[in-house]
Amino acid sequence: MLLTFLTPIVGIAGYVGSSVIAMIVISGLLSVDIGFGDSWKAPLPNGYQLISVDMPDNGSIYKDDDHSTEGIDGVRQIEVIGDSVIGLSSNKYFLLDTKIHKVTYYPSVLELQKRVGKLNIALMSNDDYYWAVREKAYIIGGVICLLFTLSVLFVMWKVGLSR
Repeated sequence: MLLTFLTPIVGIAGYVGSSVIAMIVISGLLSVDIGFGDSWKAPLPNGYQLISVDMPDNGSIYKDDDHSTEGIDGVRQIEVIGDSVIGLSSNKYFLLDTKIHKVTYYPSVLELQKRVGKLNIALMSNDDYYWAVREKAYIIGGVICLLFTLSVLFVMWKVGLSR
């Protein structure tokens, strides 16, 4: 009876605890936000970051946390092409060359396409970019947490039934 009562408690506690640890590790390895709270952060080439507060649909791009380099505010959509970031911010299209730290604005997507030399620009929302950066890591982390939880429950039942 005791094993039956403890199984859901230990299972939930094991999964939640291992998930918090996994999110901290993923945050450190991928330079993304920890996964809860009101800020969103994802890496871009050459030390730049896409940062949002509260909701991801209105972000900013900066190189340094103190915003000492020229950045871009009001970012709504982006695409990473090599060392460059293209996107839409406040109804203007931009090209950020992260190697030389230069931002150029364009009035239309057609002019941006000409400059980039790419006919099919596939801008994605900030939210989609955040999840694309960490999707595989979170899936792997979730599977590891599940295996850890199942192992803890298996050991608990093995020890409990042997008494």
